[in-house]
Amino acid sequence: MDKMNGDYYNTRKVMYLHRFWAYIILFALLALRIVIQYGIIMLNPNRKGEAPSSDTRAAMTERGAIVDRNGRLLAVEAKLGIVSLQKSAISDKNPNTNADELNMAICRDISEKLSPLLSMSSNEIVTIITSTPTDHVTLKRNLDETVMNKIKAAKAGLLDESEYERITTMYGDANAGRKAVEDAERAAFANRRNLEHVRIDIVSGRVYPEKKLAGQIIGMVGRDNDGKEGIEWAFESELKPTVAESGKQLTLSIDVNIQHFLEQIAEEALVENKAQSVMLTAMDPHTGEILGSASLPGFDPNNYSAYPGVTWRYQPALYTYEPGSVFKIFSVAALLDTGAITGNSTFVCTGHYNRVNPAITDLTVHGTVNAERIIALSCNVGVSLASERIESGVFYEKIYSFGFGQRVGSGSPSESAGIFREGSDRRFKPTLSIGQGISVSMLQMLQAASAIANQGMLVQPKLALKLTAPDGTETPYPAKSVAPKRVMSEQTAASLLQYMRATAAIDGTGWRAAIGDIPMAIKTGTAQVAEDGAYSETDFISSCIAIFPADAPKLILYVVIVKPQGESYLGGRIATIPIRKAAESLADYLKLHRGKNPVELQSSTVYFEGEPPLPPLADVMPDLRGYSKLSLIPLFEMDSGYIIHLEGNGHVKTQTPSPGSQLVHGDVITLYLE
Repeated sequence: MDKMNGDYYNTRKVMYLHRFWAYIILFALLALRIVIQYGIIMLNPNRKGEAPSSDTRAAMTERGAIVDRNGRLLAVEAKLGIVSLQKSAISDKNPNTNADELNMAICRDISEKLSPLLSMSSNEIVTIITSTPTDHVTLKRNLDETVMNKIKAAKAGLLDESEYERITTMYGDANAGRKAVEDAERAAFANRRNLEHVRIDIVSGRVYPEKKLAGQIIGMVGRDNDGKEGIEWAFESELKPTVAESGKQLTLSIDVNIQHFLEQIAEEALVENKAQSVMLTAMDPHTGEILGSASLPGFDPNNYSAYPGVTWRYQPALYTYEPGSVFKIFSVAALLDTGAITGNSTFVCTGHYNRVNPAITDLTVHGTVNAERIIALSCNVGVSLASERIESGVFYEKIYSFGFGQRVGSGSPSESAGIFREGSDRRFKPTLSIGQGISVSMLQMLQAASAIANQGMLVQPKLALKLTAPDGTETPYPAKSVAPKRVMSEQTAASLLQYMRATAAIDGTGWRAAIGDIPMAIKTGTAQVAEDGAYSETDFISSCIAIFPADAPKLILYVVIVKPQGESYLGGRIATIPIRKAAESLADYLKLHRGKNPVELQSSTVYFEGEPPLPPLADVMPDLRGYSKLSLIPLFEMDSGYIIHLEGNGHVKTQTPSPGSQLVHGDVITLYLE
């Protein structure tokens, strides 16, 4: 033990002397360089303005950062570590074969010492060493500065700074913990054995501070630090540094906080519905800026190789599907805008449309419907009958003008044009009108919805806002933006918003998505998944789109749940829930006016909008007269034990039982609205 302590202190003394003389030599060389450089400048003044050498410039340049709309870092260049070793350095000659063989004792010793530092099991490290066919073995890449410092300290037999702080904190101060520190230093010194074979190399690499957040949008770089997927790949020429200067900084349209809200809500929907995937996007309909776009399952760009390749790509731009009944808003818009029907045109839904084979059906008989009721009730038969009044070519051209069958141009590299072809057969118009026979992406649907929210003007979705050069010069992206174009009249857009508001009413399919104090325009959809030329009987796509506030749109929310396997697959039941949650979160975050908040209409008067709280439904029948249909939604959500029927629209005029009547479990409560 005494000999070991003597070796330890002698080694420490030698190390300190080496460091002292190293510093002296370093300062001497630095002073000599300054003198020489000063002499060169004095003898040749023209060299003062000379540019740095190519090697110096290359060392100063780095890949441009990616930030959110508020400047928060999403991707940044950093110095990263690579830990490796040479197998030949830990091998011995086999006396029988004269071949090099790994010294497994040394191999296991190194693995056990590196295990806690690399956050890997020792067995995993041993496996990497033994299974790598080459002499050079890379144990782990992309290590941050903290980990690198710990490995350097371990190699040198020194106590890591974080461990020193831990011990001194435990004992209160360095003096109180001196014995513990000395014991730890001895242990660190003894532990250095065999770690001299471990090598650390420092390279420039990409770090994604928000980890999985917006991973599919951002993408990642490969080992050569070149863009491999997502924005990193799409903007490679702008982000990549040149010999002369660093790459440009790219500002995205997303807000990290909104992205967090949406990813959290999408994760809940993914788990609750046991779905294959979930996409949830928020867009500003006037600018086309994507404020947040969740696509799960996702991946962490810092460690992309640990995830399946399909999770690397931005699915809202790439993944295509039949949209189902959400598409009815565009079918009806096309029919109205071309004059094929009017808002007063009526159609009789018998539950079956038998003019095609197989027949198009509804879950129930809707009776006589107009355009508004087709949207509110999601009536397949009604919209199929309405589609008979437009020519196939006119119908195709109008739908095409909404952006379907074309790439959006959002800035994402993995955009799909979908599948949309004009048909001449009998099924083309009725199946298109219900969202079948066409393949769309989420971004295409958001783009088309922008025209409804923006008084008939179609706006291109965008993920990138601007590029900033190293000298601070800003360039908007794209440099020549695509101007909004009119694809429907203001009247048509206004009518669709009105019809979609009816969907949010208590007898509409989207009432579960509504938040009571902001008017919302909603449409739900449920589509069978088309695979191998046939429609699945078990796989569905559930969706819901919302434009709000409906009287002055500021946001479009759209969710798509792919292949849910939970209790329900109906869009009106499961896709409406994440829309409501997202609308609640974003309305508060963006400070949208809400009816439950006071509104100052005059300088001296404050008015409160909205209705009084709904009275509890217990053993005595409350007075519900005067309450609106929308405010009665909680009655249907609670498990009260009573059967509730609504008749009519508007506000409650009369009710049975009358107010104050005793209620018994199972009673029928009927509310008559006008």
